[in-house]
Amino acid sequence: MHLLKEIHVFSTYPRNMRVLLIANFIYASVLPVIWAFVGVYIMRNTHQEVQLVMCFPMANYTGLLITFFLNAYLLRFIPVKYLYSLGMLISGFSLLIMISIKELHIYGILAAGGLLGVSMGFFWANRDYLALASTSDENRNYYYGLENFFTTLCSIIAPITIGWVIAGSQLYGWFGGDRNHAYFFIALGAITLALLASLTLSRGNFTNPQPTRFLYWKYDSLWYKVLFMEGLRGVGQGFMITVPAMLTVKLLGGAEGALGIINTGGSLLLALLFYGIARLTAPEHRIWILLAGLSSFMIGCLFNGFLFNKISTLIFIFGQIIAMALIECSFTPVIMLVIDLLSKKENRNKLAYLFNNELGLYIGRLLGGLLFIVAATYISDVFALRYILLFIGVAQFSSYFLCQQVLKTCKEIDAQLTINELTSEPHAIVDLLLAEER
Repeated sequence: MHLLKEIHVFSTYPRNMRVLLIANFIYASVLPVIWAFVGVYIMRNTHQEVQLVMCFPMANYTGLLITFFLNAYLLRFIPVKYLYSLGMLISGFSLLIMISIKELHIYGILAAGGLLGVSMGFFWANRDYLALASTSDENRNYYYGLENFFTTLCSIIAPITIGWVIAGSQLYGWFGGDRNHAYFFIALGAITLALLASLTLSRGNFTNPQPTRFLYWKYDSLWYKVLFMEGLRGVGQGFMITVPAMLTVKLLGGAEGALGIINTGGSLLLALLFYGIARLTAPEHRIWILLAGLSSFMIGCLFNGFLFNKISTLIFIFGQIIAMALIECSFTPVIMLVIDLLSKKENRNKLAYLFNNELGLYIGRLLGGLLFIVAATYISDVFALRYILLFIGVAQFSSYFLCQQVLKTCKEIDAQLTINELTSEPHAIVDLLLAEER
């Protein structure tokens, strides 16, 4: 009965929102392959050279930004759901191409990272736009809570399945006993899931944004605060694709199974947490969810910085799993609220803010990645893994105080926009007074 009730609640939301959630749920099984196991694969095939490994996320984020820009132009001619599907499909083929390279050198890593970045650019640019267009501020807690709930369930199942397949190649001689052949099989599975997600997405009635200008260099002061917070978030993301894998290889013996167990433990807790966020929280609770996420990341970084052993690695990766999801679940709706308000205030295309937001993230990611590479090259990789992470964790925590200011300013802008609408339409004031009398 309880399940039927939850299905009924789900059915009360707009159709496009439901289609988007189901498509994202199917594709969610592909994301753990990208974020968790690609880093380990590269570490194993580059002889654990940290500087070389870090080239992958740098190429990835560069390809992502370029595609974000290109996508805005393509939306003038191609339906948004087709571009979204293209991103999902390219991600599977990019994994296939990467693991087909016999020897990973700098050019192969840059090419593989760039191609994956292209797929992620089409994926995130259109996913963000569709989420923005298909939801409102009132239902975004439900949307992102449920989306992360789906993603969490997949992150429980996928790492166990993938770890079992990879371990089976060694223990039972599957795929000729070749671990890289197991990765090839996993990539084929990712392509199949991307196809299913694309077919589901085709059932939505999505419309493209208006083909207007989307490049601006001057924005409202509120937007610069958002960009600064996104820059801080980007600094942490600059090496989050590969750092858990580096710590696993260095301190946990390189066993992919260990990484899968850590993901599973964190995900079991998160699945319940996210469904609670989806069903029980309101927009005013986002600041507390953000605080919990930032605190989890900082605590993990503190343990990793001061101890730097197997226990601290487990705590860090567990904290990172919780942090990334809670921050995404709370901060993204805040960004979308700001875009809703500023697009009305400045009379601009919402794509302009999405692209500029991605640019801010990219600058932060680039700085974070370069900081890590410089520290690993001129000091040591242990210093980078230990103390640079600690610095980033403490710096990111300042986003909490900035977000409080952003939410306060949003209320002020929303009130001013409401007054402007009422004064521009006098009959609306009469309707409002009559409604209050009733």
